[in-house]
Amino acid sequence: MGTSKGYIAPSTPNWKRAKGEISHYLSNPSDVARRNAAAQYARAMAGDSYNVSQVTRAFAGAISFSSASTARGYAVALREIGREDILSLEPKEALDALISHFANDGNTIDDKIALDSMVETFKVLEVIQLEDLQDIDTSRLLKEMVCQFAKLKFAQLFDKQIRTKCPVIEEANARIAEMQEYIYYAMDQQLTENILKEINPHNLANEMIVQNTLNKGFELMTIFYGE
Repeated sequence: MGTSKGYIAPSTPNWKRAKGEISHYLSNPSDVARRNAAAQYARAMAGDSYNVSQVTRAFAGAISFSSASTARGYAVALREIGREDILSLEPKEALDALISHFANDGNTIDDKIALDSMVETFKVLEVIQLEDLQDIDTSRLLKEMVCQFAKLKFAQLFDKQIRTKCPVIEEANARIAEMQEYIYYAMDQQLTENILKEINPHNLANEMIVQNTLNKGFELMTIFYGE
């Protein structure tokens, strides 16, 4: 399930600055240039209120399902979302079907980003069958999905620019991987347990919790990296 590529980032001032910092990093792949590129990417995502409604719906669905599985069992949780058919599938097929259900089968670019983020999250959390979701802390699930989204969204937005600037495939892949690792690390470090508790009060709907976490994560990334 590879992340969608070829999409051109928006052309607002923040995104133009982000593209400029990426170009600078590609010409001079130093730690400082990488930090500045990541900071401007985060600033563009946070400052321009990038529309991630499809992603928030997908992640909120996964969180709700995990919570329902913990409380009432995964079979009941599947019935509640009208997907009892998944019960008859083999473990991997069942997990893939559930992810596709929440990510709208990857029909749009952001649906695909959400799908890939959940696939990577389940790998990291070692979720290999539906039963495993009953034992996953929802805050940990949310944090991992958000970190994966930040990493994968960067690659999707800037893949074309990076590959144009770095025609050698190996070099382009290395630059993308370096940036993704840096972005993932920053988001992971900033979204501490205390921060998650502050921005995820229990009286909010799951979609709002996901949106708040994404916004806060990108906001904190700009502080983490600095100017």
